[in-house]
Amino acid sequence: MGSGAYSVFIDAPPGTAGSTTGRRVVPLPPTDNSGGVKFTDVYLSLAYDDFGGPQTSPATVEIRILKAGGQVQTIHSQNLIVGRTVVHHVQVGDLAAGIITTAAAVPSGQPQRVPAVTALVEYTTP
Repeated sequence: MGSGAYSVFIDAPPGTAGSTTGRRVVPLPPTDNSGGVKFTDVYLSLAYDDFGGPQTSPATVEIRILKAGGQVQTIHSQNLIVGRTVVHHVQVGDLAAGIITTAAAVPSGQPQRVPAVTALVEYTTP
């Protein structure tokens, strides 16, 4: 049995300088030996660091699991915790995760910024 992982940084799309929203689509390996390359177990997690700020972020994170047949399952989360949090055990038919991060409101005069979030996909192979 083998294993592996890859990560995708969730940042603002190119051409949106100064944006307070990060958007990325993260492909998910097909589980239960259903694809060309066989995968058995897949997990999606989010890693967050405050870089010396508050231990939790009031930023909004929305995770959309894009499924076969055009279905969408929305997982909505608030208050990211410093470290890594598993957010989804990938199921058969899960194709990708659309991840949207939105900066929280800040006091007047302070800049808003997209929270530093990275999606991590871990998997095993038979």
